[in-house]
Order: sequence, then C-alpha cells, then structure tokens
Amino acid sequence: MKKILFVLGATCSGKTKKAVELCKQANGEIISCDSRQVYKYLDIGSNKEGDLVDDGVRVIDGVYQHLTDIIEPDKTYNAVTFSQAASKKIDELYQRNKLPVICGGTGLYAGTLLYGLDEMPAANPQIRAELKNKSALELYEQLLPIDPQAALKHKNNPQRLMRALEINIVSGKNVGTFVKEKRARYSFEIYQTEVDREELYKRINLRCVYMIENGMIEETKKVLEMGFSKDCSALSGIGYKLVIRFLDGEISKETLIEEFAKETRHYAKRQITWFRNSL
Repeated sequence: MKKILFVLGATCSGKTKKAVELCKQANGEIISCDSRQVYKYLDIGSNKEGDLVDDGVRVIDGVYQHLTDIIEPDKTYNAVTFSQAASKKIDELYQRNKLPVICGGTGLYAGTLLYGLDEMPAANPQIRAELKNKSALELYEQLLPIDPQAALKHKNNPQRLMRALEINIVSGKNVGTFVKEKRARYSFEIYQTEVDREELYKRINLRCVYMIENGMIEETKKVLEMGFSKDCSALSGIGYKLVIRFLDGEISKETLIEEFAKETRHYAKRQITWFRNSL
C-alpha cells in the first residue's frame, strides 16, 4: 500500500506550517484537503498561503501544494470529487518519488479519501425542509426512540441528527445498517495539530480581524462584480455571507468582524470534535 501522511486539525492550529516542515524532512508535497481553498479568486477569506504558480499549484516556503484554485466560484465540489482528484495526485507524486502530505481541516474529505463513503440513501429535499427548522434538542428527542445509538453519538450536532432521521424515514433502517467496516486504502500516519482552546480562539479572533482589514471585503466585491451570484457555492463559506451583508448595508463592520469570529470559533469546535471521533 502507498503511504501518505495527514496533517489535520482546526483552523488556526498551525496545520500548513507543520505540513511544510514534514515535506522538507521527507521529500514531500502537500495536497490541500480544504473545501474552500479549491475556489479561484477567493484567497484571503479561505486563508491560502504561498504563491500560485500554476493551475492548482501553490508554492509555500519552497514546498509545492496541490488542489487549490481549481474551480470557478459557481461550481460545486464534494468529498467524492476531492477523493478522486487527490487519489490521482497521490499517484502522480509517487511516480516522482514524492511523499504525499494531505493537509487541511475538512474532515469529511480526509475520511472519504482514506475509507471511501458508505452507500447511504439519497437526500430527500422534502424531508430536509420539514426538519431543518427544528432545534438540536427537538431532533435528538425525535431520533432517540428509533435510533438511540445515532441520537446519543450526535446529540449536539443538528446536521448529523437530521441526516440520521432522514435516513430512517426514507429507508426504515438505522444509520448503522449502512455503515461498512473501515478499511484504509493507504498506509497512513496522522498528525493532528492541537492548540489550547483559549489560545486557539485568540488566534481565530485576530485572524478574522486581519482578513477583514486586509482584503476579504474587496475580493468578495470583485467576485460579485465578475458576475457570480451572491448565492454561489464559493460565497457560502464562513465569513463571505457576512461580508455580503456588510456590502448590502445590513450590518456594520464591527458586527461583521464579531460574527465572523464567532462563526469561525464554532466551526473550529466542530472540527476538533470530528477529528477526535471520526478517524
């Protein structure tokens, strides 16, 4: 089996720095595992590093990074698409005797690359519409009698609770019925970057201020001026919807920064939980 390294963790936890360090030590190159950095034109809000030197290729302190800046803002990208692209890139790196270092914070992408996806029932828009306005507690109480294992596992994650309910309603079966045994496609090691929670939140707050004051507003405006919709896939990322509200005069810059930092802290907390429980 081909060997790969993962450098995973919450936003602002130092993943890229660690990945660059490992690449220099082990003759490696980075494959970005980030659902936001795949989009072109939006560099600041997705915290891209280094210089773009070719389609989908950046250089960070002398180390190549792949799979950023590869699609237009209105295109969709998912875990399966990533897994296919990353698998191809891993093969290419091995042909050049380079060690693939998968670096990012999108846990589902990492899990799909390593184990593939379980074959679950397709999404049902009608059921989702009925469930989406319920609180986590309401979803939990509805799921508990029919799938207690999933309810307890995802008690504080409304998206997972909603998906478990959707699967049960559609198929009449519990989520566990569709979960296959995990068999890794690669030999792998995982480096999980961890930072004290107080320090992590401090970094997030500072980064959000920096992004807003150093071009995130302008790059969002530029993408809109290029003709892309406010609802396009790339602008659904954390912070960009708030920037659009600021540009529309709905919120002040102070509120923008405050809410941006709050959303990012919540996202980091979800990332930490995912990486601890899912790989």
